[in-house]
Amino acid sequence: MIKKITLLVYLIILIEVILKFIGYYSNEWLIIKGFYINYEAGFIRRGLFGSILFFLANNTPIIEPFKFQLIFEIILIILLMYFIIKEFYINKLEPYILFGSFMLINVIAYKMFFTLDVLLIIYFLFQLYVINKIKAFKLKIVICNLMSIFMILIHEAYFVFTFFPLLYCLNIANLNSVSIKKISLLIPSFFVFLLVGICFNGSNKDINIIINSWNKFGTDHLNSIKELYWVFNSTDEVIMWKIPIFKKHPIYLLGFFLNTCLIFLSMFIYLKKNFRLKSNNIFSFLACQYIAILLICLIAVDYVRWFWLSNIITLFTLVQVNSSNSFFKSINISIPAKVCALNKYIILFIGLPLGGSWSPTQFIHTMPIKHLFDFGNRILLYFS
Repeated sequence: MIKKITLLVYLIILIEVILKFIGYYSNEWLIIKGFYINYEAGFIRRGLFGSILFFLANNTPIIEPFKFQLIFEIILIILLMYFIIKEFYINKLEPYILFGSFMLINVIAYKMFFTLDVLLIIYFLFQLYVINKIKAFKLKIVICNLMSIFMILIHEAYFVFTFFPLLYCLNIANLNSVSIKKISLLIPSFFVFLLVGICFNGSNKDINIIINSWNKFGTDHLNSIKELYWVFNSTDEVIMWKIPIFKKHPIYLLGFFLNTCLIFLSMFIYLKKNFRLKSNNIFSFLACQYIAILLICLIAVDYVRWFWLSNIITLFTLVQVNSSNSFFKSINISIPAKVCALNKYIILFIGLPLGGSWSPTQFIHTMPIKHLFDFGNRILLYFS
């Protein structure tokens, strides 16, 4: 009986999420603004894809950039759905984790979905596949760096969330001399990451040049693209401890970190149960991924992106990495079966920090269980 009620609750949440998505969906939502506005030479703010798109649009008459990007994006989303369904089915993973506030379904419900992140995820899966196929270690390192650098030039956050997964794939078991050498071999990627993040942030002049350059291809989507003016013009604070709401209410900063701990524990419980063969590595691996989340949240306010992007990448890494690999071996923490069973209920009551702030209201607003009540209100309004 309890299982049937649980299944019904999750089904209603899924229906409500789909209804919310239908409610706000439009072609404008599919525009990946960063692909257009950040293309200029010097890779101003992760602009490599935009540079390629701009070159193709200029030199290939059959390519209309907006249509090309929309088709490309739809393909990416279909691929992500395919890989999720395939891996969850093949590996018999419990799908409830996808309903967490820090995962895909809730992110879509609140219009916090970034398709550029889907490109990063699909590319990362391809990178894992290539690395696992290469046997020669030196070639593996060269290809690993080249592939990472390419995506870093599109979005510098790629390095933050794939660094530890790549170390896991390279079998970093501890900090001995061999492992330190392996880590140091990823310095080229780290160097490019620093260059992109520090030296090529663009300016107001650059942003005008970029927007105006797209006029020749039509103006249908330029108003949407111009929304990214805030990237350069905004005076909003992005350093976490300087953000007004955290300065005014320091307790909210504590709330943010406690919220992060709750998400970590829920994710840890799920991974321990669903990846038993790799359970000895899960705590240290997940801890490193969450350290990465916290570090990037200190200087960038896209909190929602960082949580769902990191967790999806973590999940796919554990699916793809060899069972014989180790990652900074730590103590094997056992979790009672009852706690594992309760996790599918607890996860419905865990909220998520939103961009540039945290508050009890936000925490409650982003709980997955809220979709159940929203659906109830929708039904009442329909019959009233």
